[in-house]
Amino acid sequence: MHYFKGLALLLMGLGLSACNDTPDMGNFRPGITNSCRIQAPFVSKSGLSQPIAIDSRQQGHEGLRLINPRTRKTWQHPSWDDIGFVGAFDRDHQGNIYLSALANVHVSPETLALSNTLYRIDAQSGEMKPFMELPSVNPPSPSNPFGIIGLYFDCDSNSLYVSSVAGSSAKEVSGRIFQVDVANKKIVSQLEKTDAFGIATFNGIKNKRLYLSSARTSDIYSVALDAKGRFTQDIKYEFSLAKLPGGDSSNIRKFDFRKTREGNYTMRAKEEAFRFSLMAARNPMKRIYRFNYVPESDSWKFQNIETGQ
Repeated sequence: MHYFKGLALLLMGLGLSACNDTPDMGNFRPGITNSCRIQAPFVSKSGLSQPIAIDSRQQGHEGLRLINPRTRKTWQHPSWDDIGFVGAFDRDHQGNIYLSALANVHVSPETLALSNTLYRIDAQSGEMKPFMELPSVNPPSPSNPFGIIGLYFDCDSNSLYVSSVAGSSAKEVSGRIFQVDVANKKIVSQLEKTDAFGIATFNGIKNKRLYLSSARTSDIYSVALDAKGRFTQDIKYEFSLAKLPGGDSSNIRKFDFRKTREGNYTMRAKEEAFRFSLMAARNPMKRIYRFNYVPESDSWKFQNIETGQ
């Protein structure tokens, strides 16, 4: 039985009639959807020389920081450790960085209160501030200290997709995936009753799809998005890690789509244990499942498993 088989859709502002009129699916160019993301202008004021990367490992420090991988020199804005440890993050087309807090070992009322807040690091100033508070079905609790655990910016619709498991429990699936219009701080559409971990969009031959990894099982699904990036009722089971040669029952933390020199597309799915466990969240796996896109069938063919970093 597939985990997302019974997930519900809340279609906000879609204009779909009771007769389920076919939505406008747009005409997206097949391929990668996040190539518009840029490095923030504030990075040039950090005093670091290029190359500069975002360090999210948080080993010996809390919060994101900038690092030159060659010199190992680092820089961190004073506001970046205000929420403690950071979980998911992504950049937009202007260089703004969106991120969420991550419960780490100890759960407190303070960390619970931050769990479903979306934060933004301003592209110009580098200062981190609360951006949006996302709604949840149930209030956070020590039994599930997690809220926002997945972020992905889509360049075609200028939308930030946010997965949250806030309010879910061992027996109740209450998570949501939001499509956020970052320009207007507005929720455009959302999926209900969906506990998803990693999320990412890709433009296939037929349409744009959001790929999502179950936070409870090793199953991967996708949902078709319309011309404006809104969720449709076209939900598809893709594959399960546990059923792949050499696979296991872990979860997928991150999807990474790439274009090869030959013009083909690959999916690299990085596994990480989750299962709503603080210990699992601090103990990431290091394997990457690699797939090749097959345009003729609009599907992904498993290739191998790599050891990642």
